[in-house]
Amino acid sequence: MAWSESFAISIAVKAGSYLDPDELTGLASLTCEMTDRGAGEYDNRSFLEAFENLGVHSSTNVKKTLAAFNAVGLIDNWERTLELLALQIRQPRFDDAEFVPCQQIQIQELASDEDDPDVKTGRAFQEILFPYPFGRPANGTVESIRNATIDDVRRFHREAYRPNDMIVAVAGRVDWGRLKDAVERLFGDWSQKQIVEPAPREGDRSFVHIPSGNAQTTIRLGYKDLCCDDPNFIKSLGGVKVLSGGMSSRLFTEVREKRGLCYSVGASHYSVDRFGFVACSCGTTSESAQQSLDVIVAEIDRLGREPIDQNELDRVKIRLKSSFVMQRESTGSRTAALVSDWIDFGRIPSLEEKLAEIDSLTSEQIEEYYAETASRRKFRLATLGAEPLSLAGERMY
Repeated sequence: MAWSESFAISIAVKAGSYLDPDELTGLASLTCEMTDRGAGEYDNRSFLEAFENLGVHSSTNVKKTLAAFNAVGLIDNWERTLELLALQIRQPRFDDAEFVPCQQIQIQELASDEDDPDVKTGRAFQEILFPYPFGRPANGTVESIRNATIDDVRRFHREAYRPNDMIVAVAGRVDWGRLKDAVERLFGDWSQKQIVEPAPREGDRSFVHIPSGNAQTTIRLGYKDLCCDDPNFIKSLGGVKVLSGGMSSRLFTEVREKRGLCYSVGASHYSVDRFGFVACSCGTTSESAQQSLDVIVAEIDRLGREPIDQNELDRVKIRLKSSFVMQRESTGSRTAALVSDWIDFGRIPSLEEKLAEIDSLTSEQIEEYYAETASRRKFRLATLGAEPLSLAGERMY
């Protein structure tokens, strides 16, 4: 990005929540949070000041498989920022005095989740939709975080943090040769570690209901689908974009606008490790909840039974193209896209390749894909509200 006066760095270490011990879910998140509190010769305060003195905004987050370390700043400071991130990843201090405050923050965040119906339903939904261990909540539970110790954090870092499959993504006006030299200097002597990763296994639950006295009902509905690197993935994604993605999409039109059943509705595709899923969400009243669910299922089924008109297809293509082009507009979004592409494809597809794939998509391809997969599409359902909802038994996983 030769025109950019800023840079972004994203370093993804394969130390995500899938490695949490069963009795200590959230340990990966707790460990990542602790790396923010001092590294090498820097204590908590001086480490934060080191970033601030460079005018750099840094952040961390833990996902299912990865712990991500991100930074954005002015271009002249990219190499010093990379040095600080390497120190954070490889040499965190894990000072005893910092553990309890860090632990309390995570517990408070978990407590606040209990007051958010969307988050609460989403956590329960992931547990039945994703295979073990990916369905476990990344931030753990109040009990598991309370039971964790600073020694657990140190052990997790010692065993899980490793250069194997690590991704370093950098965007901006950064010299490639200088970048490679810096990465070699900072990470080249880091020895690989072989660890035993938990084997994914599919759960046997297809439905969960969380009783609530709220007047609202929160719905999550999903099913297994294709991974991003499958040759037919664009057909699946095209169908998801017909369902959701704008005020002219089918779910918005049929569930919200025509029938007035809900205040929010949508669908998205998710990839976790080598698994793909489509998940729909809906927020509605208790009185309209069952009908909302029925219409969502009917709209998914309609993709394989009724034609997709040219206007719908054109809007899908425009939305898909816009998302890919917008990813290239800022350094931060570009590094996020680089990491995602490398995880999903093991390479970085060019923008031209992505746009050509979208241009080649036809309505018939989407219709045929959804018709072919209809018989094996089995749903999993999570709800929060006054009463549980129902789907015909043969439609459930």
